[in-house]
This record gives sequence, C-alpha cells and structure tokens, in this order.
Amino acid sequence: MNASSYPSGPVITYALIALNVIISLWGMSVLKKGGGGFRSFVFSPFEAAHGRRLLGVLLSHFSHADFWHLFFNMLTLFIFGQVVEGFLGIHMLTVYVAAGLAATALIFILRRNNPDYRVLGASGSVTGILFAAIVLKPEMSVYFLVVPLPIPAPIFAVLYIAYSTFLLDREVGNVSHEAHIGGAVTGFLLAGLLSPYHFAPLMERIHSLLH
Repeated sequence: MNASSYPSGPVITYALIALNVIISLWGMSVLKKGGGGFRSFVFSPFEAAHGRRLLGVLLSHFSHADFWHLFFNMLTLFIFGQVVEGFLGIHMLTVYVAAGLAATALIFILRRNNPDYRVLGASGSVTGILFAAIVLKPEMSVYFLVVPLPIPAPIFAVLYIAYSTFLLDREVGNVSHEAHIGGAVTGFLLAGLLSPYHFAPLMERIHSLLH
C-alpha cells in the first residue's frame, strides 16, 4: 500500500497519540497511589538483563514521567507524524516501532550494567519520526521552543545528533540521549529506504544550502 491509496487523515498518528496518553495516564495514576507498581512502566536495562520487569521494556515506550514530558513528545509526534504518514502511509508505523526498538537496544547495550539507570517515554520513537520527516520533507524548517527561530531541517539534524552525542556520557539533565540517537538514526535510514525517492530530496536540499 502506498501513500496515494492510504485512507485520508493521519489515523496512525492519532492512534499512537491516544495510546501514549492512555498508558501515560495509567502509569501516573499508579505512581500517585505509591508503592512499586510504577516500576512496571519504566525500562531498567539492568533488571531486563537479569530477566526482571520485562513488561517495563514495552510499557516504557508509551509511559511518561509527567504531563509536560507527555505534552512535548505528543506535540512533536502530532506535527511530524502527519508528515511521515502522508508520505509513507502505514509504513509510518514501521518507522515508529523500529526507532523505538533501536533506542531500547542502544540503551540496553550501553547501560545494562548500571543498576541505577532507568528510562521511560516515547522519545526514541518520536525522534525517529522527526528524522524521517526531515528526510521526506527536507525543505521544511524546525523550531526549538527555547529559541523560536527557523532552522533548515538538514542543519537541525546535524546539530541534534552532535548535541546528543556530546551529552551522551555527561549525564546533563534527566534525558536519555541514547534513545534519541538510536531513534534518530533508525528513522533517518528507514525513511530513505522506504521513500520512492530515497535520499534524493535531502541531497538536493543540502546542495541548495551549500550553494
């Protein structure tokens, strides 16, 4: 099925947002009640390596720490998910799932020996969608909320990866840069492979920025 035969409207984007909201609210309600139940919504690579709390590996992809964490991830998914779904149709779900799996795999590889490392949120999958959108629609601009200036999408991609790599082992903020990198690279590569134009529009956009 290609995008032209796909039903109108970003139905997968809306469905993923709904799923994230439902599981996040569920997790927040469990957290409010206290106890250790909330740990089922968190991915601990150390515990997973020892065969414990494996449900958290799944639920952590949809649960969020608070409403702001949920809001910013879902806003990004809402904006860029529509772009990816418009170009790739149902394969937008392929990008979302694969980016999440890659983020989890990278976190596990790098942090499986750290008993204090825990992560939750859809950031890996959402970053994959963002980078897929950059490949599919490279003429667009991306904005930082803290610096509301338009940044050409290819330049944003380079800055984002450089920034995430720089902070990877510096533990600045409560952010999983591993998830961002794994998701971004996966979304970037899959979009190029799944698009009928591959990376040609991106290369043309980079060429126009350099000349």
